Amino acid sequence: METAEQMATTASTRARSGLLTGGALLLLTTACSSSGTPAATSTDQGLKVPPPSVSAVPTLAKADDKALPIEAYLLTPEQQQQLIRARDALTARCMTRFGFTYAPEPAPTDPGTRQKNLTQWRYFVTDTTETAQYGYTAKDFRHGQKPSRAPEPPAYLLALTGSADGAVAVAPGQTPKGGQDINGQRIPPGGCIGEALGKLGASTANGNGGDAQLASDIKNSGWNQSLADSRLLAAFTAWSGCMKAKGYDYPTPIAAADDPQWQTIGASSEKARQTATADATCKAEHNVVGIWYTVESAYETTLIEQNAEAMRAIRQDIDNRMKLAAQALAS
Repeated sequence: METAEQMATTASTRARSGLLTGGALLLLTTACSSSGTPAATSTDQGLKVPPPSVSAVPTLAKADDKALPIEAYLLTPEQQQQLIRARDALTARCMTRFGFTYAPEPAPTDPGTRQKNLTQWRYFVTDTTETAQYGYTAKDFRHGQKPSRAPEPPAYLLALTGSADGAVAVAPGQTPKGGQDINGQRIPPGGCIGEALGKLGASTANGNGGDAQLASDIKNSGWNQSLADSRLLAAFTAWSGCMKAKGYDYPTPIAAADDPQWQTIGASSEKARQTATADATCKAEHNVVGIWYTVESAYETTLIEQNAEAMRAIRQDIDNRMKLAAQALAS
């Protein structure tokens, strides 16, 4: 039988690789790139540090009004949207050179449930009022829906992306497609989207216009290392005992949220609602969220300090890109 630490690590791996089922999957599905639970990477393995000291642990029933240290080095949802608007404006101007009217992706008919910040669902269910109604499903959870769109002609896609199949992405180290002529105009590398991203400071260092790899890796590593930290494992043990006293046998909160039965009977079924409410109650009784947030923050702070120069460059890069976006939208 797996220990609590092994279970936490296994569930974390599944969460980060997109293999969660049931309630955990619903809780972690968002449209935001800075999702609550880290995405899988192979580059955070070199960011291991000894358990950092913690001066004080706040009592937290939930952490959705708290920010993690790494968030200062990640794009906010508002910044992401501004960069998208600027990219679309620059792309539209470029497309006119080739005789096309650029139509950005249509607005979703239903945007679905959007995560408001990094910590909203990071520690899974925490609000007993919501769990009593929704169980392990996020409140008012809805998958987004977009209106259908007619396929674009090959020439349009060629000008847009540099490829007639509309594929912008290329393998690391490869040059984006482009260089063809349309109406006497040379298509830039990556097409008009590639040109727009270049004008907005996109680079391999910032994930082609997204979050810097190092910042993402620190976010992931802080999460991974917190799950192996003795202070959090002790909190999980206390939580597990509390759950067992209520008739539920789970080693960790992640195991409860990831119970395969939620996929079968529903993450908002009566049993799921009862279990999730017990889960959130036991978290509050043993300050699991306060400990988890504090320990994870301590790992992130240590890693940020160890990479101070690179992190300053990341922060400056974000500032520069937002200035470029503002200029693109103003012109």
